[in-house]
Amino acid sequence: MCSIRTVAIVALVCALAGLAHGADIILNEYNAVDSNDFLNGGDAAADQDGGRAFDSYFGRVKGNGGDWFELVVIKDHLDIRGWHLDIIVDGALDEILDLTNDPIWSDLRSGTIITVAEDVPTDVSYNPAAGDWWINVQANSDVNSPYITASSFPVNSDNWQLRIRSVLGGLIFGPVGEGVSPASGVSGTEVFRLEASPSASVTSDSKDYDDGADFSTFGAPNRWGVQDFSDLRIVVPEAASLTLTAPGPGAYPAGTGIVIQWETEGPVDSVLVEFSLDDGATWQGVYPPNVGNTGRYDWFIPPMIDSEHALIRVSNANYPVVYDTSDEPFAITAN
Repeated sequence: MCSIRTVAIVALVCALAGLAHGADIILNEYNAVDSNDFLNGGDAAADQDGGRAFDSYFGRVKGNGGDWFELVVIKDHLDIRGWHLDIIVDGALDEILDLTNDPIWSDLRSGTIITVAEDVPTDVSYNPAAGDWWINVQANSDVNSPYITASSFPVNSDNWQLRIRSVLGGLIFGPVGEGVSPASGVSGTEVFRLEASPSASVTSDSKDYDDGADFSTFGAPNRWGVQDFSDLRIVVPEAASLTLTAPGPGAYPAGTGIVIQWETEGPVDSVLVEFSLDDGATWQGVYPPNVGNTGRYDWFIPPMIDSEHALIRVSNANYPVVYDTSDEPFAITAN
């Protein structure tokens, strides 16, 4: 009995020591928006504050893309074959999603974003050297996936939590989510997100985990400001640049359309377009969000805006450190 107890204590100490050195992978965001609601409430035309809160991938849609959550890889060359994702709802284990032994999980680079979604088709084109840091896998009872358990799963505002376990069942990270940090407050019109740059110092009870209703970012770095992945993404992708060419200085009437244009070199598959009304202190995405990279976006300036300090920012949606902003502020005049 004494030796068994000693072994158990040693195992516990080792497990805690491993967690103290930081988790290999962490939760970054999950969607708590109810299927009948919009992000930040309201309707398709406007949210409850008169704005147009939306997701950078889905746009402004009812349910904000359905049941999904997002992970970030912290340890370079991470092998997560056979790992387990425990979904806990209101204190009870609801579903276990198991990752398969597929090679896609065998060598993940630090800074990789993994999304697990019920309704978004699988995309494992993943190629960090070309600037593609995103893996999406679909877990759905109607889809036979080679990458994850073929089972639907819930994501909601009922104290939803995630626990990540290794192939042998050891705790890697969590439980994490509402009820841990924050203790409460994630509503059916919000997302849960990490409002800090992902790193090994993030713990499941971090005060940087919070609710948000202004913006969600399925498959991309979080936006409450700008989540910085540069310390994690040590793979140097093929050189890319992005240059904003229009609009230039001047005054533009609110409630009218203007053209935003940019030029890119190298691999830039998708461009995020944002605007600021306060010289870059805060940013919000254009609506509807830009799709792909055509080199231009026809922006309908929202009505009732009046600012002499407007800016445009365009950035690589998959690699936000590649971006450009207006050289100087321009004016938007209210009608």
